[in-house]
Amino acid sequence: MVKPGVLAVAVVSLLVGGGITFAVVRLVGKGSPELAFVVGAVLGTQLAAVAHHRSPGAASSPRVKALVGAALACGAVALGVALHIAFAPFEFAVISIFFAVVGSFAFPFVLFDTMWKALSKQRKP
Repeated sequence: MVKPGVLAVAVVSLLVGGGITFAVVRLVGKGSPELAFVVGAVLGTQLAAVAHHRSPGAASSPRVKALVGAALACGAVALGVALHIAFAPFEFAVISIFFAVVGSFAFPFVLFDTMWKALSKQRKP
């Protein structure tokens, strides 16, 4: 089972990483504001894998990935709505946020095991 703290780590990582990425894209004036969702979802997935791996008896399962993905999807909605209300950076906000939600949900299924395997190798003598 995934601890609530792991899901919180995922969402906070998405929000902070996405927010910083958006700020850099806006400051530089080049790139797409949607990049914030990609960076946030990757960061959230990887840090959730690290946090979950540290839990006693933790395992990487489709259920864990789905829960982390659902948390990241909710975070993507929050980030997208907040950014759009504050800055209106998305030309088609509904489409951008929709794809961010779908992508954020899918990222753990693609990236979670990479970090999990790296962490598992570390523990072996």
